[in-house]
Amino acid sequence: MLAARPGVAPRLPLLVALLWALALATAILPWLVKMDPAAFVQAFWQADGDSYQQVLVHYSWAPRFAMAILIGCGLGLAGAVLQQVLGNPLASPTTLGVGAGAQLSLAVATLYLPSALAFSPDLVAVAGGLLAAGLVVALTWRLGFSPVTVILAGLVISFFLGSLNAAFLLLHGEFLGNLFIWGAGSLVQNDWRVFAELWPRVVILALAMVALMRPLQLLQLGAQSAGSLGAKVGMLRLLALLLVVLMTASVVSRVGVIAFVGLAAPVLARLLGARTLAQKLLCSTLLGGGLLLLADTFAQWATSHTQGTLVPTGTATALIGGPIILLALRSLRNNRHMPNQDSGPAGFAPRRRALTPPVVVIGLLLLLMIGLSMGWSPGLTGWGWTPVPDWDQAWDWRGPRLLAAMAAGVALGLAGTIIQRLTGNVMASPEILGISGGAALAMVLLTLLGLSPGRPGQLLAGAAGGAAVLALLLVLSRRHRFAGHQLLLGGVALYVFVDAGLRLVLAGGGTDAVKLLTWMSGSTWLVTETEAVSLALLSLLLAAGTLLCSRVLTVMPLGEVPATALGLGIARARILLLLLAALLTAAATMVIGPLSFVGLIAPHLARVLGQQTVARQLVVAALAGALLLALADYLARVLMFPYQLPAGLLAALVGGVYFLWGLSRHGRG
Repeated sequence: MLAARPGVAPRLPLLVALLWALALATAILPWLVKMDPAAFVQAFWQADGDSYQQVLVHYSWAPRFAMAILIGCGLGLAGAVLQQVLGNPLASPTTLGVGAGAQLSLAVATLYLPSALAFSPDLVAVAGGLLAAGLVVALTWRLGFSPVTVILAGLVISFFLGSLNAAFLLLHGEFLGNLFIWGAGSLVQNDWRVFAELWPRVVILALAMVALMRPLQLLQLGAQSAGSLGAKVGMLRLLALLLVVLMTASVVSRVGVIAFVGLAAPVLARLLGARTLAQKLLCSTLLGGGLLLLADTFAQWATSHTQGTLVPTGTATALIGGPIILLALRSLRNNRHMPNQDSGPAGFAPRRRALTPPVVVIGLLLLLMIGLSMGWSPGLTGWGWTPVPDWDQAWDWRGPRLLAAMAAGVALGLAGTIIQRLTGNVMASPEILGISGGAALAMVLLTLLGLSPGRPGQLLAGAAGGAAVLALLLVLSRRHRFAGHQLLLGGVALYVFVDAGLRLVLAGGGTDAVKLLTWMSGSTWLVTETEAVSLALLSLLLAAGTLLCSRVLTVMPLGEVPATALGLGIARARILLLLLAALLTAAATMVIGPLSFVGLIAPHLARVLGQQTVARQLVVAALAGALLLALADYLARVLMFPYQLPAGLLAALVGGVYFLWGLSRHGRG
């Protein structure tokens, strides 16, 4: 007897209608108080030049209203398709690096090719987004567009290009001020021209995605089962990814980066009871439009009450998307992988190798970096070697920052390994848990309140922010016994709130934005000797504790029942590991800043070097993190001497190049 097809959950259409009713009411009712309803409706099509209100509605509010619905629907659909293809509920259209590529292309064109912007800024942005996504495709096509490798490559490309963007903003901020607002996403319109050009593209791409619905349903069976039924899984993934990229690039080129709609809409659709793929696609589309309209209405209201300070739509979207993901914690199961989909990085797990060679090589490279950093540096008279007896004099300028960089690298390498092992998700990194974001939010609050407590006050504020986020994360995930998937979703939700504050400050531009961007990029030049030594001692202490927990990390992936049978208390073990990861992350963040890329890349570098077991991966990831940040600190100090670059940017560039090289090299094998 055939199983009945899943029906529509009774509450689904009702709740979608309620969301749209709320969004439309909040957007339209304020105007009906000021205008006659007939005049308001007329203003959509033609404005009376003698009526200021009609002119304002026709040329500003109505195009913005239409853009919010159009873009929200497009991003909601793109997010649902992408999560179906990659089988990961944390994936969103921005995962593929489209936003970072578009922003970088605009920055480069502004500085070096302004004639291209004069011809078509949209074409420049779309080209940058497509090039970024094309690089992701080029790196993963030999591996059959495995979901894990696509996500990893997309995240690394995003970090890599984002670091270049931050470097341009720090070095040429006076010419790129508009990119602060563009990066936060703004739907401000002056006429119907942009909407008229964008809607045909969105509709055509949406129809193409819907046409792929039946083939995409096969992916729910897993790659092997879908292939046995005749589906060309690799080509199907490529085509779906191309449509998502085109949709995202088209939107980003017009209004900037509107974050979290593509993530929140599919999550909300599943939360409300969407079961089949058709229901998920339709509901994600409708919910995306309603959410963005509601968020943009809130952004307009907030702008009108902040004495002219622009509140970007992206900020309001983040504030609405966060609670949705928090609600999802109550119902989503631990379904981070598709059925029959290997949880590891498919096609990207090299054979095991001995531990001694990589440890010896990395150790020698670390000694070499210490020698270079202390001895070979530029000065007022050019490059020169500082004799070893004089290193005590050079220590005050070079030593603390080098020691802090190495200690932070160790801490973040260990934290990243713990989090990826704890959650079973290879795209997890320390900042996803929101610990570093909590410290960053504390810095944002200090900036918004106009406080200048000095370095000690900043460290205390950062510690308080990280501790508050950790406590909230423990409360949110307690109901699910601190399971990995719920930890990730809770961390992402908290990160959404933090991101809203960061976008608000950055969109304002000025010196506050530059200071915040500098700290967020990972700056080592403010580190004192006391801070560096304290961080080094704390990192070593926590590293010893982490190695003692290697057996726990080995047993936990077996599942709750086998782990409990072996005498492991799952809930207590998860809390212990989470506290270790949080302490490691917070220690590095408070002293240097949120160097999130190191926590993502160091565990994978250990895997590339053939270290698969927990203890070996921890050792090599810690050493790799130390080497990566030591090299980054040295390059940040000497590349543009006497100017300084944030070490975090250089770490992303150096680590990103090596990781992408390793991925492409493995693909050729």
